[in-house]
Amino acid sequence: MSLLLIQIEKGKKMRPFFNLKAVSERTLGHGFFIDSVPLSHILDLSTSPVYVTSLNAIAERISIYKKSLENYFINHSIFYAMKANYAETILQHIKETGAGVDIVSIGEWRAARHAGFSPQKICFAGVGKKEVEWIEAIEGGIGFINVEHLSELQDILNYLSTHKLKLSSLPILSLRLNPCVEVKTHPHLKTGALDSKFGILFEHFVNWINIIQQDFSTQQDFANWLSPLKGIHVHVGSQLMENKIFSLVIDKVLECAHFMFEKNMLPMHLDLGGGLGVPYEGVDPNGDDIKKHIELFSTILVNNIKKYEALQDKWGKKCENLNVSFEPGRSVVASSTVFITKVLYTKHNSAEHHFCYVDGAMNDFPRPSLYNAQHQCEVINFQEIEKLETQFHWKIVGPVCESGDFLSSDALLPNLKKNDVIAFFEAGAYCRSMANNYNLRKLPSEIFIKDGRIIKIINNELPPIQ
Repeated sequence: MSLLLIQIEKGKKMRPFFNLKAVSERTLGHGFFIDSVPLSHILDLSTSPVYVTSLNAIAERISIYKKSLENYFINHSIFYAMKANYAETILQHIKETGAGVDIVSIGEWRAARHAGFSPQKICFAGVGKKEVEWIEAIEGGIGFINVEHLSELQDILNYLSTHKLKLSSLPILSLRLNPCVEVKTHPHLKTGALDSKFGILFEHFVNWINIIQQDFSTQQDFANWLSPLKGIHVHVGSQLMENKIFSLVIDKVLECAHFMFEKNMLPMHLDLGGGLGVPYEGVDPNGDDIKKHIELFSTILVNNIKKYEALQDKWGKKCENLNVSFEPGRSVVASSTVFITKVLYTKHNSAEHHFCYVDGAMNDFPRPSLYNAQHQCEVINFQEIEKLETQFHWKIVGPVCESGDFLSSDALLPNLKKNDVIAFFEAGAYCRSMANNYNLRKLPSEIFIKDGRIIKIINNELPPIQ
C-alpha cells in the first residue's frame, strides 16, 4: 500500500482540502473529494487530463503568511510570485486577500493589471528586463522594481531624473543582492550563489557607487539622483528546507544596508524573496512551515541588527520602522492543486519494469521530466479491495514521443487498468504555468473550486495551425 493510503487508513489528514477516502469507504465515483466536490462531478464537467484547484486552500496559506508577518513587523507586504501559477482565477482570488503580486515579465505585468491588481501593489523583478518593459511599468504607476544589474539601475535612475513624474508615483527601487551562499536545492533553482546569474555582488555595488558619484558636482545632487533606491532585495533559491543559510543571508543584507546609510541612502524597504520549500507529502495543515519561516527570518534580523547602531536608529530595535516583504509562490499554491490523468494502457516488460501509459504528458505536467521532481500520486477512482493486494513499482509515462516523457519514475500503485484515475498532488506550482503545446497537444483542462462549488471550468482546445 502506498504511503498516502497508509496515512489515510491511519486517519492522518495531510491535505485538508483534498479528501481521499479510505478504500473500505469508497463507492463508485465517490472516493475522492476536492473541497467537498466529488471526483465523478469533476470528470463529468472536464476532459482529462485536468488541473483541479481549491481556492480556499490558497486563501488559507495567504492568511497564514499575513498573520505571521503581523506578529513581527508593523509594516509588511506580500507579493505573490505569479510565475508559480498565473491562472487569472487564482490571481483574482489572491487580489481579494489584499496581497500584491511579484512579476518577472511585461506579460505578467499586463496579466496582473487585467486581474485587477493596483499598480502600487506590483513588484517587477527579473534578470533581463528590457527598457521598453520597465518604462511601460513605470508609466503605468508600478510600485516596486527590483534591479539585477548596475547598468539597469543607472538607466532607470536616469529615466526617473529626466522625466517629470510626481514624487508619489515614483517606484521604490530595490537592489537585488547576490549574497553568494550555497544552498542545497536543484541546480536550476539556485539563485543566490556565486555561479548564479541573479543579483549584484556587494563589492560591485560599492565600486559602482564610488565611481558614479564622481559624475555629480555636489553630494546633494548625487543623493537626489539616487533617492528612488530605497530597498534591498534578496532571494537565494527555491525549495529551501534548511535554516542555517538564512543567517548568512541576513548578514550580507545588513552589511549592504549599513553601507547605503553611510552613503546617505535610505533603504527602508527589505524584500526577503520567497523560496520556502514544499515537501511532497503535503504542507503542514496548520501552516507551521510558514510560521517558522517568518519567525526565523525576523529573529535573525532583529538579533543581527544589533551589530549596526546606525541601522537600529533608522529601522528601530525590532525593525518597526522597516517595511518587510516576502514573495511566496510555491508555498502558497503548490498544495492547492491536483493533476488528474486517466490510464490508457499498461505494459509489464519484466518482473522489474512496469509501464503505465496515461493521457497526461510532460507538456502538461513538466516538473518530473524537467527537475526529476517526485510528486506523490494515488489512484483515486473506485477500486475493489482485493485489487490492492498486488502492488507494482510503475513508471508512469505519457503519449509524448520521447523517453524523457514521464510523470513518475517509480510509483507504488496497485494493478492498474484502463480508465483508472490517478492524481498527482502538490501540482499547483510550476506545473500548469510551465505547460506547453509540445507535439501539438492541447493544454490540460482546469477547474477551480471555492466553498464547495465549482466556479470556473476551462476546457482547452488544440493549438491553431498557423
